[in-house]
Amino acid sequence: MNYIKSNWKIVLLPFYALFIFLAFTFMRSYTVTDADRLFLTPTFEDSNGWDIYKMENGTKKEASVQELFDSSGETFYLSRVLDKGMERAGYTVLELDGTTWQESVFLDGELLYTVNPGLDNRIGFVEFPKEYEGLPGMGEYVRLTLPPDYAGKTLTIAAAFNTTVDYRGLPMVRLSSENILTQMLVSDANRIAMPAAAYMAAALLLLGLFFYNWYHGQKSYSILLLTAAALIQSLRVLLNFEFYFSSHFSLNFIPVGLLIPLSLELPILYLLLQMKRWKKWYAPFILAPLVLSLAAHLMPDSSFASSCDTLLYLPLLALCVFAVLEWKDKNAVFRLFTPALFAVIVVGITAASYLMLTGHGDSVFVSMLRFPTVMLYEAFQFYGGILLLLGGGVSFIQAVHKAADTQSELSVISAKNELIQENIQSIQESSTEIAGMRHDMLRHLHTMLDLSHAGNAERLQRYLEELTKETETIPPLRVCQHPVVNALVTRALAKAKRERIQMNLHVEVPADISIPDADLCTLLMNMLDNAIEALSLLPGKKERVLELTMHVRGRYLFVETMNPCDGTALTDKETGLFRSMKGAGHGYGMKTMSDIAKKYQSKLQIKQEDDTVTVRTALLMPDVTCPIQ
Repeated sequence: MNYIKSNWKIVLLPFYALFIFLAFTFMRSYTVTDADRLFLTPTFEDSNGWDIYKMENGTKKEASVQELFDSSGETFYLSRVLDKGMERAGYTVLELDGTTWQESVFLDGELLYTVNPGLDNRIGFVEFPKEYEGLPGMGEYVRLTLPPDYAGKTLTIAAAFNTTVDYRGLPMVRLSSENILTQMLVSDANRIAMPAAAYMAAALLLLGLFFYNWYHGQKSYSILLLTAAALIQSLRVLLNFEFYFSSHFSLNFIPVGLLIPLSLELPILYLLLQMKRWKKWYAPFILAPLVLSLAAHLMPDSSFASSCDTLLYLPLLALCVFAVLEWKDKNAVFRLFTPALFAVIVVGITAASYLMLTGHGDSVFVSMLRFPTVMLYEAFQFYGGILLLLGGGVSFIQAVHKAADTQSELSVISAKNELIQENIQSIQESSTEIAGMRHDMLRHLHTMLDLSHAGNAERLQRYLEELTKETETIPPLRVCQHPVVNALVTRALAKAKRERIQMNLHVEVPADISIPDADLCTLLMNMLDNAIEALSLLPGKKERVLELTMHVRGRYLFVETMNPCDGTALTDKETGLFRSMKGAGHGYGMKTMSDIAKKYQSKLQIKQEDDTVTVRTALLMPDVTCPIQ
C-alpha cells in the first residue's frame, strides 16, 4: 500500500495549504488599500461636471470636450462648484498633470497656482506662452493644497496645450490627500517588497534544506534548481521596481530577458529530475523550448524573443500529462505533487469563473487565465511561482518523511539492542543452568543406574519426570531461523518464566521474509506482551498457558496467540478492538497492531470464547521488487 493511503498524516497537507492561503491573504491585505484618488478629468462621453468655455472678445463661449482635446495654444477654462461631499471625504489636495498642459488655478476668482507668475493671471485674460514645453515624460505633476471650507466655492482651471510631445490627452484633474497618498505609497512599496522578501526567504529555506540533506548524507542537487528559481523570482520582482522608476540599483547588470524563461523552467526541470519511467519522454518537451528561448534572449536582435517564449507553454501543458503518468506509476514525489497541481488548477478556474461572473473580469489573475499569450510574462511569473510552491512543499514533506523514517529506524535499532541484551541475559541464565546440570549429570546417571539395577522402575520413572521438568525450564537459545522473531520469542520466554507462565511454541519462520523488522517487531512484541500481561493477572488456581503459532503459507505470514483470561474484556464499539483497563494514555498497542495488519492487506482478528482470548492475523508479505512504502 502506498504512502498516501497508509499514512494518515497526509490529512495535515490541507491544513498546511490552508495556512499558506491565510498567510498569503494576510500579507496581501497590506499591498492594497481602499484609499483612492477622486478623478475629475472630463471625458468625451461626460464632461464630469465641468463647465468648459473659452473667452472671445471678453465673452464666454461654451466649448465641448472634443474642442478642448483638439485645441492647440488656445486657453480654455474648466469651471465647477466643489461640493461638500468632497470636503467631508477628506480630499484636501488638488493634483494636475503639468506634463503636456500649462495651467493656472483659481478658487472663487482668487489665484491659487500658476505655471508662470509673469502672466496676467485673471480669469478671462490668461494667455500661456507657446515656447513653454514642460518636462516631457518626467511626470511633472502639480499638487496644491485646497484652503479650508472650500466646499461651495467655484474652482476654475485655465489650461492650454502648447507642448510638442507626441502624446496628447485631456487635462488630468484629481483630488487626493496626504493620507491617501501615504496609503497608496505604502501599498505600492509592500506590493514590491513583500513578494521579493517571500521569494528570498523561500530560497534561503530551500538552500538550508539542501545543506540539511547533505549533512545527513543525501546530496539532493535538484533542490538547488528550486533554490535558483526562488532567487530569480525575487530578482524579477525587484527588477520590476527599476522598470517603474528611472533609478540605478545593484541589479541593473542582470539580463532581464533570461529571467523570464528561467523563472518557469527551473521548477519544471526539478520535476523532470524527480521522474523515473517517463523522464526521457518528457525531457524534449522541456529542453527544446528552453534552449530556443534562451538563445533568442541572448541574440543582439531579440525582437522575436516573445514568440520563442510562447513555446514555454509546451512543457507546462505536457507536465499535466506526464505528472499523471508518474502518479499512476506510484512515484512517491508525484503521488503528492499531481493531486496538488490539479487542485490548484481547479481552484484557479473556479476563482476566475467567479470573478468574471461577479464583474471583476478585468483583474490581473483572470486576465492571465483568459489571455495567457497577451499577458505572457506576468503569466510565466505566476505559473512559475505556483510550481515553485508545490515543488518546495513536496521537498519539505519528503525531508520530514525521511526524518520520521530515520527516527523509526533508530527506534527499531534501540528495540533490537534491548532484545540483544535480554537475549544475552537469557543465554547467561541458560548457560549457568546447563553448567550446573552438567556438573550433576554424572550423579544423575549413577542414581538412575542404581535404580535400574535395583529394579525400582516406579522410582526411576518419577526421577526421570522430575529431571525432564527441570530441563524444560531452561530457555531455548534458538526458536526459528528469523533473527528478530527468535529474539522476540526468546525474550517472551524469559519474561513468561519470571511470571510462572508456560509457553507452547509452534514457530516456523524462515530468515528471508519480506516484512520489515520494524513492523514485525511492533506486531509480535505487542501480541506477546499483551498475552503475558493478561496471564499474569490470572488467579493462582487458573492454568497459565500461552500458545504462540507462527508459520508461512504461500505469501502469508500467520501469527496467532491464545491464552486464558479472567472475565470479559471491554470492546471499543467503533474499532472492535479490546480497550485497555489502565485508563487514559494506554491501549495504543491494539490500534498499532491493527494498523500494521491493514498495511499488509489483512485484519487483526480478536475474539473471546470460553475464557480464552485469541488474537490472529495473516500478513500478505510484499513482493521484494515492490516494497511497501
